[in-house]
Amino acid sequence: MILYVLITIWMFAIMIIGLRPDSQIVADLWPDKPTSGIPKTNLKVCNFLAVITLLFFWFLTAFRAENIGNDTSTYIYYFKIFSNVGIDKSRTFELGYQYLNVFIGKLTTDPHIFLIIIASIMYLGTGIYLFKYSKNILLSLCLFYCVFFSIYTSMFRQGIAMIIVVYAYELLKEKKRIFAALLFVLATLFHTSAIVCFLLFLNTRLLKKRWVVLLLTAICGLLSISGVFNTAISMVVPRYSHYFMSRYASTGWLAVSYDVIRNLIWFWLGSKAVDISDQDNQLAVTDLTFLLIFGAFGYSVNLFTRAGEYFLIIAITELPNLLYTKSIKQHRIWMFGICTVMLIMFILTLIYRPGWNHLYPYELWR
Repeated sequence: MILYVLITIWMFAIMIIGLRPDSQIVADLWPDKPTSGIPKTNLKVCNFLAVITLLFFWFLTAFRAENIGNDTSTYIYYFKIFSNVGIDKSRTFELGYQYLNVFIGKLTTDPHIFLIIIASIMYLGTGIYLFKYSKNILLSLCLFYCVFFSIYTSMFRQGIAMIIVVYAYELLKEKKRIFAALLFVLATLFHTSAIVCFLLFLNTRLLKKRWVVLLLTAICGLLSISGVFNTAISMVVPRYSHYFMSRYASTGWLAVSYDVIRNLIWFWLGSKAVDISDQDNQLAVTDLTFLLIFGAFGYSVNLFTRAGEYFLIIAITELPNLLYTKSIKQHRIWMFGICTVMLIMFILTLIYRPGWNHLYPYELWR
């Protein structure tokens, strides 16, 4: 546990550096870089800290033992099958992921090398995205650690799908809708749930009206609690119906309520910061809208809140970006509060719900 406590303290320090006033200057100049003075030095320091932190996270993920991560051993088992036998269309694993396993299997049959390659794909894709699109890399990295460090140790298929989705999202912001759609389709070849990302095409001003979003969230929550959502999913996507009788069927109301409250705060701040004349900002709030709505589905089956994680990985960059629009007073205090609470929740989850992520006690590959 002391390892994760020390990492969390490090991330708290990272957050404080990211909230320095000269970081505001760098954000105001984004995407241009400062050419002189303290802001230029600050940018170099922030980038250096971000690089070494991401490399450390990659190391912990790539060189972990087989028992670290809920599904690591399962993915290793199937890697051995796909690398030896080839594509098996009878399996529930998506074809894109199977082909990736077959390709890696031609390079190596070592399961540890397999873990290193998968971790490298996810962290390289994430690192490039954060450095290219975040106005404050350290704040985005802090939010990433609180949520996706644990996810990247367990969710291989969806982890890769999420990386594809973030770049599709940026293409959508650039009005390259066809290419964005093609990438969304590609993401579904690694995890079928990525199909929910097509909802981002519904970038209408209607979803910027808070009362509409809150009403939709309440309706989705009621559908989940009443069991109507379960029935609809079983009819539309029967391959997931067995989850309603599995260990994922427990509601976990406390954890789901935390997610909903967090997403509500993020949506509220984003919608207040948005400039309705800026299509990029509108799309960012649309993302926060669906993040909130999908959070309400967690009252049905926890597993289906995973669909909301496609919107969450986008939000860890877009939320800090929106708060730098200067429409939110004391935005640094808001970010300090959000990051601090999430860092505390990360540690509390490890202590009271260690089975959720299987991160503790940490072990290296032997």
